[in-house]
Amino acid sequence: MMTTWARASTVMLALAFSSAFGFSAQAERWPGTTASIGGAIAARIIAVKCSRPTLPVALTQAEIAELDTYIDERQTAFMMGSKANQRFGESVFPILARDYDRIYSSPDACDSASRDMAKDMLTRVRRERQAAFNQ
Repeated sequence: MMTTWARASTVMLALAFSSAFGFSAQAERWPGTTASIGGAIAARIIAVKCSRPTLPVALTQAEIAELDTYIDERQTAFMMGSKANQRFGESVFPILARDYDRIYSSPDACDSASRDMAKDMLTRVRRERQAAFNQ
């Protein structure tokens, strides 16, 4: 069980990392112009959690699979960068996923803005993967 200090430190580290790499979900579009691991994790969770019969679909299953592929590739590359990256990724990415899962478990969180954010991140992921393919 994490101590309060450890949890607070992890949250602060995640916030710092998220501001540096555009993980924030405070607008209809993600900050910046590029895809990010955290943004893709959030977009995937939004797409899954906001896919209910009474709500418009955020992303299709094929689009969610695109995000999964991107997340797997980018997390692997990031975590292989260094031992510090590996430790960071093993601790922060699951917390980030858990927190977004909690936020979007409420039907009230699934609005047009959250669906737009998921679509925006998918567009960024596609653009990044296409650019990598063209090189």
